[in-house]
Amino acid sequence: MNTIDQTLAIYKDLFENLKPDHLRDEFAKVYERNIYFKDPFNEVRGIGDVSKLFKHMFDTLHEPQFRIHAMAGQDKTGFLEWRFYFKRKADSPTLQINGMSKILINDAGKVIVHIDYWDSGEYVLRKVPLIGAINNWIAHQLKAK
Repeated sequence: MNTIDQTLAIYKDLFENLKPDHLRDEFAKVYERNIYFKDPFNEVRGIGDVSKLFKHMFDTLHEPQFRIHAMAGQDKTGFLEWRFYFKRKADSPTLQINGMSKILINDAGKVIVHIDYWDSGEYVLRKVPLIGAINNWIAHQLKAK
């Protein structure tokens, strides 16, 4: 049985060294079979669906890489501050998304919930031509003056 600190250390190593070839096997080391995973664009349950989500990441992005910069945990809850680096095309500049993940573990130390928090408006939506203009207008309207 892993403590939250042990699970966070395993998680850090897993995500910083993530490779597309053995996603399901690697995730099985840390995830409960019926893991619940959510981010701003996806909501899936089960190691198989989480593996498909990350396979899609490797299939559509170039050089995706996570770097964990801080971790904290108490009881069965952990938090990770991370940066995600990637390229849209092989010859394009490296982009970065800053985010946080909250994980919950069960009594065996396996992750049962993983929820990512990052600003999809800033990192994605504002870069889409029409949606970006609308998103920027809304942000301007909500800004304290």
